[in-house]
Amino acid sequence: MVENDDVDFDKATGQLRLALNKVLKPLRMYGQDIYVDMATREIESLAIQLHWKLSGLDIPYHINDDLYR
Repeated sequence: MVENDDVDFDKATGQLRLALNKVLKPLRMYGQDIYVDMATREIESLAIQLHWKLSGLDIPYHINDDLYR
């Protein structure tokens, strides 16, 4: 059962990543590749944290500040 959950989680996060890349594709056309990659990872992380919050896990949100220095 746990393996199926892991596969479902990986599939869902992969689909989210693909959707984010599609939405942010116009930025890549203007040379913003590195920012799109960073933003995609951060949005994915925040979406996972939101899922945990909505599932009842009380985990504080965290943003990787090192990416913006």
